[in-house]
Amino acid sequence: MEITTAAEMVARLAQKCFASNPVVILGSGASLPHGLPGMSELQAALVASIHTTNPEEDSAWQAVQDALKAGDHLEKALTHTTLPASLVTKIIQATWKCINLKDREVYLRALVGTEIFPVSKLFQRLFQSSQTTISVVTTNYDRVAEYASDSAGLAHSTGFVPGYIQTREGTDRVTVYRGAKIARTVRIWKVHGSLDWFERKDGTTVSAPLFEVPPPTLIPLIVSPGVSKFQRTHDEPFRSAIQGADRVLEHAEGYVCVGFGFRDTHIEPKLVERCRQTNVPITVLARVLTDEAKAFLKSKAGTSYLAFEEAAEGTRAYTHEHPSGLEIAYKNYWSLDGFMTLVT
Repeated sequence: MEITTAAEMVARLAQKCFASNPVVILGSGASLPHGLPGMSELQAALVASIHTTNPEEDSAWQAVQDALKAGDHLEKALTHTTLPASLVTKIIQATWKCINLKDREVYLRALVGTEIFPVSKLFQRLFQSSQTTISVVTTNYDRVAEYASDSAGLAHSTGFVPGYIQTREGTDRVTVYRGAKIARTVRIWKVHGSLDWFERKDGTTVSAPLFEVPPPTLIPLIVSPGVSKFQRTHDEPFRSAIQGADRVLEHAEGYVCVGFGFRDTHIEPKLVERCRQTNVPITVLARVLTDEAKAFLKSKAGTSYLAFEEAAEGTRAYTHEHPSGLEIAYKNYWSLDGFMTLVT
C-alpha cells in the first residue's frame, strides 16, 4: 500500500523495528515521568549536599562547580576534573541518597497499585511472540524497569539470585519456571550499577532491597557520573553487566531507545557499530533529543532509524528521508504511550 501521510510512514518504520525483537535501552528520560530526578535535579542535590573537608577536595569540587557555571552538563564537568577518591565516595553517597528517596516513592505507589508504567506495556508487547526473554540495557540506577516487570506479571533478572539477601548468579544463570514452561523474563543489564547493589567490608557483593541509608559497612555499587565509571567498571558486578550488555547489543536485530541521551561510552559505540555495519532498525524516543542523539542520527545511525521528540503541536519525527524532522500534529509519538499506538 502506498504511504500517503507522515503518520503512515513513521508507523511502518516503527513496526519494522518492533518486528525485529529489539533490545530495549532505557536512559534517565524513561524514569523522569515517575518522578525520578534528572541530571539537573541531581546536579542541584550534589551542589547542595557535598561538603569538602581538605584542600584537595576543595580544589577539585571548586573546579567542578566552575565548569557547571560555565555551562557544562554534570557528567562533562565531573569527567574533566581529577577527583580525589574521598570526593568520589561523597558524590556516590549523595547520588544514592538523592535517587533512592524518589525510587522509594515509586515503589510504594507501585505496591498499592496506583503507579502506571508505560514500560510495562512495552514489555508485554514485545512478549507477543515466541521469545521467553527480552533484554534491557540501562544506565539508570533506579528500579523502574524492575517495578515495571513486576507490575506486568513478568519475571526479571539483574544478575543476582532471587531473595532478600541476594548473591551474584555468576556463570550459573537462574531460570524461572511457571509450571513446566520457562517464565517470560526481562533480563536487565545495569551497566552503571543499581540502588540495591552493595559491596561488603570483605569485598564481596550483595544485592538487597534497602530503602534507608545503608550502614557504613555496605558501600553502594553505583558508578558516579564522570571519570569514576571508567575506574569502577573493571570490577564486578559492573564488568559482568557490561559484558552481558555488549553481547546483547552486538547481536541485536533492532533497538528501541527510551530517554537515552547517547552520552554513554559504554553503550553508544556498540550501537554505532551495529547500525553502520548492518543497518539494523533503531527507534529513539525522547521529550527533547540531545545534541549527541541528533549527531548519532545524522551520521552514525545508518538509514533505518526513526526518532521522535516533543514539538509545540505534537511530535517532530526524524527519518533518513527527513533528517531535519517533520511535524506530526496532535500526536504524542515521542512518549512511550504514544509510540505504543503505532505498534499495537
